[in-house]
Amino acid sequence: MDLVLNGEAYRHTGQTTIAELLRECRAEPRRTAVMVNGDIVRKRDFDTVRLAEGDHVELIMITAGG
Repeated sequence: MDLVLNGEAYRHTGQTTIAELLRECRAEPRRTAVMVNGDIVRKRDFDTVRLAEGDHVELIMITAGG
């Protein structure tokens, strides 16, 4: 399925849940905030919210550093 991920075209080859997209992107769910089409998705919903063709997804990874 074709998505827009962080402003770039992205071909998602996994299943349609946010959890699967995070696995594919090697993103740690506990440290990632997700928006789909401008709506914030709660972490507890990552396994149930389904993505659709053309969705705009923003992944914001929280990292330590300084």
